[in-house]
Formats: sequence, C-alpha cells, structure tokens
Amino acid sequence: MFDGFDKYLAVLFTGFVVTYLLTPLVRSLAVRFGVVDLPNERRPHKRPTARGGGLALVIGFHAACLMALFFPWQKFAGGLDFHWWRNFALSSLVLLAVGLVDDIRGMKPLVKLAGQALAAGLAFASGARFGELFGWPLPPVLDFVLVELWLLATINAFNLIDGLDGLASGLAIISALGLGGIFAINHAPSNVLVLLGLIGACLGFLRYNFHPASIFLGDTGSMFLGFILGVVSLQTFNKNTFVLSLAIPMMVLGVPIYDALLAIWRRSVRQLVSEDLSPGARKRLGIMQPDVEHLHHRLLKAGLSTRRVATTLFVTNAMLVFFGLLLTTFGSYSSGIFLFALLAAAYVLMRRMAVIELRETGGAILAGLRRPNHAMFKSLMYPVWDLLCLAGAQALALRLCDPPGTGFWNTWYLSLPIWVTPTISLLALSRTYVIVWTRARVLDVLMLLLTLATGLLISLGLALIIDPSIAGTALIRALIIAALGHASILSVRVGYRCVEEVVHYLRANFDTPKDAERIVLYGAGGRCQLLLKERSFSNSSSFDRRHIVGLIDDEAALHFQWVYGHLVLGGLKELPRLIEKHHIRGIVITTALRPETLAAVRGLAAQYGLALSEWSFADREMIAAQPEKAPGMRNEGDRISKLQ
Repeated sequence: MFDGFDKYLAVLFTGFVVTYLLTPLVRSLAVRFGVVDLPNERRPHKRPTARGGGLALVIGFHAACLMALFFPWQKFAGGLDFHWWRNFALSSLVLLAVGLVDDIRGMKPLVKLAGQALAAGLAFASGARFGELFGWPLPPVLDFVLVELWLLATINAFNLIDGLDGLASGLAIISALGLGGIFAINHAPSNVLVLLGLIGACLGFLRYNFHPASIFLGDTGSMFLGFILGVVSLQTFNKNTFVLSLAIPMMVLGVPIYDALLAIWRRSVRQLVSEDLSPGARKRLGIMQPDVEHLHHRLLKAGLSTRRVATTLFVTNAMLVFFGLLLTTFGSYSSGIFLFALLAAAYVLMRRMAVIELRETGGAILAGLRRPNHAMFKSLMYPVWDLLCLAGAQALALRLCDPPGTGFWNTWYLSLPIWVTPTISLLALSRTYVIVWTRARVLDVLMLLLTLATGLLISLGLALIIDPSIAGTALIRALIIAALGHASILSVRVGYRCVEEVVHYLRANFDTPKDAERIVLYGAGGRCQLLLKERSFSNSSSFDRRHIVGLIDDEAALHFQWVYGHLVLGGLKELPRLIEKHHIRGIVITTALRPETLAAVRGLAAQYGLALSEWSFADREMIAAQPEKAPGMRNEGDRISKLQ
C-alpha cells in the first residue's frame, strides 16, 4: 500500500493515462460516424474536427475516482468519499447521455436544459446543498432552487466558453487547482484527490485539444466540467458567511461564469428591445440561441491569435483563483480582500473585455426605453419597484438594528405601515408616477428626493410617537432605509441618464475605425452637446467614420478643461499648432462665429487642405398659417425673421 503522497500521484496519473489512451479511440469513432464540427463563423478552426472527446475525459475522471476512493488507501478527511462518488456517478451519467445525444444528433435547447436540470436535481437528491442563508436554515424547496440555479449556471458557463482550442479544459484545470487549494487549506485532503483526478483527465485530453486541436470536448465534456466543478464547489461553503463563501467559488470559476452572465445579459437585452422585428427574427435573438460574441470571439476579433486569447483568459482566471485562495487563507481580512478582488477584476474585464458589450447593449437599452409602447409597463413598474425597495430596506434595517428573535417576520409585517405607507402615499399624490423619467429635468429629480425625505420624516415621527424609547434605533433604521431604499428608487429613474453617458463615452473612445477622419469641433456650447448626442445615438449619423480629437473654443476659461467628455484643446490661436500635432483633417463648426473668426477658420482650412463644415439647426417653416385679421392689422409673424 502506498503512503499519502503516493496516493495523490497515483490518482493524478490514473486520470491522465486513461484519458490520454482513450482520446484517440474516441476521435477515431467520432470521425467514422461523422460526429465532427465543420468550420463556420462560430468555430474558428480551419478543418473538420471530431467532437465528443469529453467521453474519454469523463471515463478518465471516474477511473481516477475509483483509484482514490475504492482502492484500500488509508482514510483521508473530507466529504467527497466513495458514497458521494457513487451518487454523483448517477447524475453525471444522465448529463453524459444528454451530451452524447447533443453531439451526435443535435438537441433542442429546451430539451437539453431539461436534461441538465434533471442531472442537477439528482445531485441535490444525493446531498448537494447550500444549507443556510445568512445564518438561517433554508427551506428544502428554496435550497433545491438555489442548487438547481447554481449547477445550471456552472454547466452552461463551461458549455458557452468552450469555443476555442483547449480553452474549457485549461480553465477547468485552473479552477480545479483553486478549489483543491481551498480544500487543502481547510484540511479536506480526500476532496483534493477528486480534483486531482479531474486535473489529470484534463491534462490527458489537452494533449489532443490544445491548438491546433484534433478533437473537441463537445457538449459531452464541457457540460461535465461545469457540473463536476459546480457540485464540488458546494463543499467550500461556510454556512456562517454565506456571501463570502459564495464569492469563493464564483471567483474560482470566474471567467466561465462571467462569460455566461454577459451572454445572458446580451441576449436578454436584444430580445427585450426587438419588438419591432418579425417573430422569426426575434426567435433568432432568443436567450437560448448561440452567437459569436463570447469573450474568446471578442478577443479573436480584436486581432489576438488563438493561443494569445487562451493565455489571456487563463491568466485572468488564475488571478481570480488567487483572490479566492486569499479569501480562504485570511478569513479575518476577507472583506477587504473581496473588495480589492472585485475592483481588480472589474478593471481587467472592463478594460479588455466588456467595453464592446456594454456599448452595444447599452445602446439597445436606450433605444428600447425611448419607445412609447413601454410607457404603460414603466408606469406599473415604478410603484411596484418602490414598494419592494422600501419593504426590502425595512427588512434589512430590522435585521441589523433589532436582536434576532422568533418574531422577525411578524415584526417586519406590522412595521410596514409605519415605514412604507407614508412614502408610497406621497409618491402617489405627487407627479412622480406621471413623469417620463428618460426625459426628466434636474428639478424633477430634486422633487423626488424631497418627496422621499418628507415621507421618511413622517415615518420617523410616527415611530417615535408610538414608542419614544427607541429614538436611537429608529434613527439608524431611517438612515438605512434612506441609504438603501431611497437610493434604489432613485437609481431606477436616473439610470437612463447614467447609461446614456456611459454609452456616449464608450462610443467616443472605443468605437473609432482605424481609418477614421480626425476632426475637431469648433464651439463647446449647447449646439456641440446636441451634436454629440446625435452622434452617439443615431444609427444614421454622418459621423460614423470620424474621430473627434477634441474641442476648440474662444472662451479662454474652457481651455484644457473637459466638456461633454472631450478636452478643449485651445482657441483659434492654437489651432494651427493643433492641426499639425494631432493630424487633424477636418473642422466642424458647432457655434455661431463672428465674421472675422469665420474668415480665419476658412483661411486655415484652405491652407492645410481641411474639410470644413457646420452642424446647425434651424426653425424651418413648413406651412405658413394665415389667420384672419382685422383690416389694417399686420400678422405678428410678419416681424419674425427665419432663425439661422
């Protein structure tokens, strides 16, 4: 019998060797029976390639589990024992059957989702649990729903990310290493053994799957990778710190989860705002329909090679795994580490991967919100949203301010009339629910804030009248409701403006063709702002092939200041130097210039061979009304000249 260290090597070696030897056999069978992927826009490979290689990986993994759990080794601590593997094998076989059918014959998305849900349900029946939420035991039904959602998320995350040679297998190895490190820190070596078997199987398969691949995982393998990692990650949960415990597997499975969330966001938004399309076109935009806009597709379109894309995503996932290990190692500093990890991940993902997604779907959301046919929906949504925000904030305030007891829900229900009714009543009596918030003024926002503050003060007064002894607690509760409930109520109304500004910034800075004409705008006033808005949100804008280098304005106080997201580079005197420095090829006038200034600009345009144009608006008379008038009386309109 081997000692402990030899056991780890034996399990890793078993998974590697079995998968390594079986993969060529599976590849031959796939080619013989025509189970191959043909090159197309979603698959960047150059020649027909066998799929379904996940079958060899699954067999290799289970062989490694048998070596780890059935062979008469010395007992190791951990929850993943032989009993666990026997139950897991059943649910994984269901998923294996779904994957094989999909790889060989194809399967409708909803049918495949039903098969995934069945496998997740069997995993729940075998003992996969969340257990508790914020210290409260979860009802079995809610626990079942959470487990289903988590496993469906991890299964489809790896299924969606599997679009590049070696990508899903490599990410699975990194995630398994992260989970194995967490189990090692928590003194659960038997759990590490299961992950070593998975790592060995993935390494054996990568020999044939790395670029240029001779066989693909297919749904058989990609869904299995997400399933096993999702099930095993449930073992990392610390029931006393639910949020941070959830953050650990979310980070370890970071890149696939992130890609899946982006896909859901992207497809949901496009289907939501596609009401003007035909039913067939809308169906093609459905959330279950594939597209070519996943992370690896985005990076390939940006000009990166296949190996470079895989390496970039591997490094990103490794960073997230590192932060997950830090959370496990330094539990007392977990909140700070979690915040730092979120900031770092947000920077990397926003800087490199999410810009195009947010720009395009942000524009789609803006287009959808402008539609009048959403007016009735929005008028019903706001009251419901306000009620949920206030009730949720009240529940959290009660949970934080009052000692835990058996009558929490009863106390919360009885306090709703005090803390929610006054604010909702004032919002209903005011004009809040008849304002079109996508076209609201600053005054409308100030009136909303005043209404919310007044309602909260009335609630605070009522609470003190009922029980003056709770003044301190009531004040803290009011502050929590203002910070959470009021902020949520305000955000859904001003969110349009925020998205508008973000989309404008992204389009101005990240949507410039390489051969775009470099121009400056002369004038940083209101007309300039209207032009920028038109350029950002009009699909037929004449500025699609132009890049705005900056603004020019004769007001010295604006020089070197940022206006509407662009830098004011200087005035007329600096213009010749700026033309040469920034290789400017055109000037667009966006203000009324004095005759001498206009003449100087025309001279510079002629001297440097620049395109010169003016963007303006005018009050154009369509039909001249001729109202009746008394004899000898002139029309008022006779004294109004045409505005230029």
